[in-house]
Amino acid sequence: MTNLLLQEFAPQEWGGLTTKNHLGAAYMLEPQKASDMVTMIFQANNSFADLTEYLKTIATPLYLQTDDAFVWDLMAGGEKNIPLVEARVDGSAVTSASKAGINYSEFELVFAEPYFFDVNIIEGHKHEYQIKILDDPTPEGTNWVYKCNLVTGDDALFIPYEEIVAGKKFSKLYSGVEATLSKKGGRVNYTSPFKMKNYFSRLRMEDTVPGNMISRPTGVKFTVRDSRTGETKQTALWQDYRDWEFDRQYRMERANMIYYARINRADDGTFKNKGKSGYEYEQGAGIRQQIESANVAYYPTENFSIDWLVSVMLDLSINKLPQDQRKFVLRTGERGMVQFSTAIQDKSQLFTNLFVTDLVTKSGNALTFGGQFLHFIGPQGIELTVQHDPMKDDPVTNKIMHPNGGPAESYVYDLLDVGTVSGEPNIRLVYQTGMEDIRGYEAGLRDPFNPHGAGQMNRMSVSTDGYKHHRMFIGGAMVKDPTRCVIIKPQILA
Repeated sequence: MTNLLLQEFAPQEWGGLTTKNHLGAAYMLEPQKASDMVTMIFQANNSFADLTEYLKTIATPLYLQTDDAFVWDLMAGGEKNIPLVEARVDGSAVTSASKAGINYSEFELVFAEPYFFDVNIIEGHKHEYQIKILDDPTPEGTNWVYKCNLVTGDDALFIPYEEIVAGKKFSKLYSGVEATLSKKGGRVNYTSPFKMKNYFSRLRMEDTVPGNMISRPTGVKFTVRDSRTGETKQTALWQDYRDWEFDRQYRMERANMIYYARINRADDGTFKNKGKSGYEYEQGAGIRQQIESANVAYYPTENFSIDWLVSVMLDLSINKLPQDQRKFVLRTGERGMVQFSTAIQDKSQLFTNLFVTDLVTKSGNALTFGGQFLHFIGPQGIELTVQHDPMKDDPVTNKIMHPNGGPAESYVYDLLDVGTVSGEPNIRLVYQTGMEDIRGYEAGLRDPFNPHGAGQMNRMSVSTDGYKHHRMFIGGAMVKDPTRCVIIKPQILA
């Protein structure tokens, strides 16, 4: 950390076992001080709203019986585009001189799958070139070959070369048949469900406390938050600060795991990482990776606009969500919240006269102008609500800086569809029943429940004068349909 003006000593850092010598080395046993209150730098960041608590407000966690991998099913719509592999005229690949389909002549289209049937009318990128499938496809290696001709009343019409090059997408329009004695109709396409699979992640922390540190006062006072009541208090006991710091770091690591964890399963389905025990180490995909695997959008680093954001929302909604279900939550850092508000303010300048009475307040001769936009109602039923995500403001985890100031991650927007999919929450925590927060004390000669030990017989598990505090979390997150969410990033993070 950069030295501050009037700073006399550099902060000392250590991990694990804490002894009296540590306090002396950190200048925390100095008896004479002008102020005995410690000011916690970056306190706001350290007391961030727990991600797990937020997720619990939008959906009840799913509890499973074991910590095995968990699966769920998704199904895509049956309609889709099929990329063209090749087009042929008279058995040869088309060229710029070809006039495929002229004078009702037959030509061939080659696709990688038998998606179309005879009597189907299909088209490529332009509606004016409608193509009739003349027969069921014939296999050719891994591809399928279709005989076709143009549906037209103009015998001079043909398909331009650039409309039937490899990669052009084709789709089915309908199944057209003749008026007299038609023999068969088009068939139905089906799409099977596919499985999504994620794994539990496991977090474990521990800390050793010497017996003579259990009730030891320090030369300073700390402001800590009670993990059970949420209330703050001042304390000069090292153990109070240690308990608070252990809980804070545990919650931070748990939030990081649920959000940032990246699945480490290899292509062969195994896990190559090993733990301290020698057994395989596995972790599942966090919320970030699950959404990024489906949708990521980038905006110019210094040019964010509400119009662009609405366009992204429409891409996410059209043909997927009815207009009365297009309600999204944007979780972003403080810089992103300012950017969002400024973008709406820029947008609203077209309607300044409508807003001025709401944004200007008067007290005597003093006028106040201002306000922050946190909600936006756009066209086609789109509603956006912005929420603060303190994790994105952390300068330790997020190291890339934005040219406008602060971590670039603070300008990232997690657009979460926190509604339901088939009646079930789209985003939720997943726990193994009874294992979401495992705690234990390994008692020595003195422990937090018997800090003095005089005149009584303590039950010990180790002979050490002290105790070890253990805590473990087994869980993960499930984004049931990640295509309904998107991570929006400034281009600097591409």
